[in-house]
Amino acid sequence: MNTEILAQAMKDCGLRFLEFRRGTEIPPYVAGMVTSCRPDEGRRDRTVALDDPARVPKANADWFELATEFGLFSVDRQFLLSISVPYPDAVDDTDVEGVWGLVELLDGWDIMGAGCAVCITGSQYGCPAFVMSALDGSVFVQGTVWQDSIGTAVLPNPHRVQSLRDIACLNVGQPYRTAAEDEDTLAWLAR
Repeated sequence: MNTEILAQAMKDCGLRFLEFRRGTEIPPYVAGMVTSCRPDEGRRDRTVALDDPARVPKANADWFELATEFGLFSVDRQFLLSISVPYPDAVDDTDVEGVWGLVELLDGWDIMGAGCAVCITGSQYGCPAFVMSALDGSVFVQGTVWQDSIGTAVLPNPHRVQSLRDIACLNVGQPYRTAAEDEDTLAWLAR
């Protein structure tokens, strides 16, 4: 992966790419399961209708409010963003793993619009598909497209959510998980 191209794409949507972070003890694939959790497990959502002409600014505001309220950002506005990186022995473009990128939120950011358009936080303008974590793993944030809306889901204290712990346990030692993913998963389960 060309980190210069990645850094420029992130800058275009208001993020500063600082570095890749491995060995965080926070498995990105588990953080990507927020939308499978229920409200009684702590999940909170904000959505905007797909046909709302102001969906991108509204979804941006919702993301920022949830991220701020639940503590995604560090003091210097840093957080982890899952980035798909090809495996060293990748056969095709689908052979990727989620790796955390340490990023800083800049002024003038646009997560739901420009970030999606450059395929950093989604697949196209206004179509989010991102996974984020606080640096300490105390909150996970996921952006997604639903059948008739887009939105942000947040999950505080994810290490206490039994359904996520069950998924993590089922993934340890599987052939589709790397040794590094297993180490992060076991450390996360030990919290």
